[in-house]
Amino acid sequence: MAVSGVSSSRSIYGNRNVITGLASGMDTESMIENAISAYKNKISALSQKRTKTEWKQDAYRSMISKMSSFLSKYTSYRSANNLMSTSFFDQAVKTVSKGANKDLVSASGRANSDIRIDRVRQLATAATYKLSGVALDGTTAAFGKDSVSSAASGTLDLDKPIDIGNLDGSLTLAYGGKNATSYLTIEFDETKTYEDDVDADGNVTKSGAQKLVDDINKQLEEQSVSIGTKTYTGKDLLDNVIKAEVGEDGQITFTDPKKNGVYVSAATGSIQEKLLGGKEPSTEAGKQIKSLTLSDDALETTEMSTLEYLSTRGGSMEITLDGKTKTVKLPGKDDLPEQFTGEARDAKFLEALQKNIDDAFGKGKLTVSDANRKEGADGKGIQFQFTAPKGSTFAIGSTKGEMLGFGESDRVTSYLNTGKTLGELLGDKGFEGLEGVKVLAKDKDGKDIPGQYLKDDNGNYIYEKDADGNTLYSFKVNGKEIGQFSKDTTLQTVMNAMNSNADSGVKVAYSKLTNELSFAAKETGAANGIGFEGLSAKLFGAPGTYDDDKRGTYTKGQDAIFEASVNGTSLGEITRSSNEVEMDGMTINLKGTFGYQTDEDGNIRYESEQAKDKDGRLLFSFQGVEKAASENGDKLEFTDEKSGKTVYGAIDADGKLTFTNRAGDQVYARVDAQNRLLRFDADASQAVEGSAVMNKTAIKDTKAEGVTFETSSDADKIVDAVKQMVEDYNAMAKEIKDAYSTLPAQRSNGAYYEPLTSEDEEGMSESAIKNWNEKAKQGILFGDRDLASLYQRLTSAVSMTGEHGAALREAGITVNYSNGLSTLEFNEDKFRTALNNNPDKVRDAFTSSMESGAKSNGLMQALKQPLEMYGKTEGGKGLLVEKAGSPLAPSTMYNNTIQKELNNIDSQIERWQDKMEDQIDHYTSQFSRLEQLIQQMNSQSSYFSQLMGG
Repeated sequence: MAVSGVSSSRSIYGNRNVITGLASGMDTESMIENAISAYKNKISALSQKRTKTEWKQDAYRSMISKMSSFLSKYTSYRSANNLMSTSFFDQAVKTVSKGANKDLVSASGRANSDIRIDRVRQLATAATYKLSGVALDGTTAAFGKDSVSSAASGTLDLDKPIDIGNLDGSLTLAYGGKNATSYLTIEFDETKTYEDDVDADGNVTKSGAQKLVDDINKQLEEQSVSIGTKTYTGKDLLDNVIKAEVGEDGQITFTDPKKNGVYVSAATGSIQEKLLGGKEPSTEAGKQIKSLTLSDDALETTEMSTLEYLSTRGGSMEITLDGKTKTVKLPGKDDLPEQFTGEARDAKFLEALQKNIDDAFGKGKLTVSDANRKEGADGKGIQFQFTAPKGSTFAIGSTKGEMLGFGESDRVTSYLNTGKTLGELLGDKGFEGLEGVKVLAKDKDGKDIPGQYLKDDNGNYIYEKDADGNTLYSFKVNGKEIGQFSKDTTLQTVMNAMNSNADSGVKVAYSKLTNELSFAAKETGAANGIGFEGLSAKLFGAPGTYDDDKRGTYTKGQDAIFEASVNGTSLGEITRSSNEVEMDGMTINLKGTFGYQTDEDGNIRYESEQAKDKDGRLLFSFQGVEKAASENGDKLEFTDEKSGKTVYGAIDADGKLTFTNRAGDQVYARVDAQNRLLRFDADASQAVEGSAVMNKTAIKDTKAEGVTFETSSDADKIVDAVKQMVEDYNAMAKEIKDAYSTLPAQRSNGAYYEPLTSEDEEGMSESAIKNWNEKAKQGILFGDRDLASLYQRLTSAVSMTGEHGAALREAGITVNYSNGLSTLEFNEDKFRTALNNNPDKVRDAFTSSMESGAKSNGLMQALKQPLEMYGKTEGGKGLLVEKAGSPLAPSTMYNNTIQKELNNIDSQIERWQDKMEDQIDHYTSQFSRLEQLIQQMNSQSSYFSQLMGG
């Protein structure tokens, strides 16, 4: 029997330094090798399975890549070859404007007749309404002056005594136990104190600890915790997730109804000392802090003046000027001469603050003054007023904003803070006279009953509330409800709702530079206006009406007015709501006016004539309200619509309309705001001026040249894109079909090719290994149902019927079936002919979509649906992407079905390797013991042999 020595590097002993077979003469390594062969075979089989699974994943990813490439290349709006885009196909027809005014009119598409635009009098415009931010927040700066200036809403009183508490910093609660997934932060400010409430008899009616708990719960309500698919916030969070409570011993605990675990994970400032007993927060089990213990002085307070507080605590302002943010220190006692008090001391405070601002931004960039020192101010304390040059924007904030008089938002801005709530902008009176959204009654099935509303026991309507119990009001724009808002809704939320609501037909933007809200109708034309009512009117005013107390600037929309001729026949003057006009298949875009006489500034000249009503009486306008007057010699006779009396009007030398009654006394016109009645009396305080309503007729330029159009074909780009699309589709379809229909390769003995193991590869050449693996990969996805279903869907998509199918076949795009594979065929000559003769038909066959209102999908939408269903990598993921993952969707690379299979196989391999190692250790130990026993026996035998003289 051969004797073994020290095991080699390829030995089953691995790094074990084992001497084997020296005493016994046995080849123990081979014996152990045979004993663990079953384990090695299992590991080898699992390794082969893993390799095959990886090959499957690679094969899926290859097809996903082709599908994604096809989608992005031919169906994405970002692609230059987007065959779903109508504008891409419009390139097939080039339409060129001709004539002296060709730059003022453009066109696309091909018309069935000869069209000429003879003249354009007016372009269509959208209604606009511009409203200064000052109308919503009077503390902001009005635009148009040489500078922008904004003042704080309150004042800073340096002598005012304030109570300072001992709690300052933050506390973070971890929810979810050891593996916490939600963190809730409670902020503490030393300027907020928690003293006991005591009645006249000295009895505590509410403890400071309870006040502290109330504050903690209020902050918890404003945060959220997600458990599973549900997110808890507000009162729902306090009732079902976490809530602070104070016990009789003064200790604060946190409820945990769902038993998920709550503990303190972090603390800053004085919180560790005052609320945690000086303990360091820990995440380690057994050391977690799950309740708050108030120190003896936790709720004690100290009184000091505001100036002393700013001096000892180092208050500051965070100033953002024209996009640059810097922190500016507030002056303290050391910065002010001791001999100054009152107004003189306040002035020195401002001087010191101005110096700090100048050091930060430069002199003259931003100045600070006291609005209380202006004429008419009450003069108590400092009311900060900040001023910057015209065109600048600024925002001044501070953690001590309330103390500085900055108001609830802790900020002073040159612009409107769109984060302010409706309650802050309108005040309590702003909601007076408004009715909330009434709660609908419900039937026995819990469905709303239209027109029936719930009432309380007193017969009063019950109104809808937000999460904090505030009444909700309907917010309407142009008669359409865009949302239901409360006093806690921010202006930005209202603006977002308006811009995202398609029905209202109005969009809004805000500019910090001009501090102006700009509203615009989403569509042009005289019929599309901007109207507010109820809460929206309270906030923004009533555009274009006499009741617009906000005094915004409203400009009505107008229609496009032009003259055109078709095949030489004049259509006269045409009115359209848009500058984009469809005429006999051609889309015409009006870009400027022409064909009329103009003044030196380029404005169209008009002939004017005073307008008359149906009875021939002259029309006059009184602040937008039109009234008629009869002519009687050189006098105009108006009627007081309340008294019925006649009033005489005359136009003086300055062109101004004046009025007298029958007695010859001067009277003044006014319009009743409620019913629009024209009235006359001696009170000049409410007088409105009247002006003649004029009909204007544009003076035509008879020598002006009209605009005609010339069309030509340019199909090369489209032909190239469609040809390449067909090639890409066929390659993709073939790979999909081959993947699930190709049988696995078999060896001569009938066995299937399997992945090579490391032992198999020993002695094989690289080319032999490559050839073997190619055969082993063959048919790796044979019979895959997902791929078979995908291929059938694609085949169905290209085998179109109906008008789009007929159009495609007419354009030379047909389906060819050969050797079990359906592919597209492309006849370039037929396609060019169809594109030249009827480009719109070809375009629609490719681009139509039922989502856009078409009766059926065109080719690209028909292909897009199955490709996205199986291969989408953005947003919701396709079936194959979820199965195999894709580098194009990074989040799926380690989170997909096949990866989970691979992880499972790896776990099995690891378990079998551990078992094998255990067996090797077991047999090694046994054989080593045997060697020791044999060696001992040999030694004893030798000893006895010596004794016997051997």
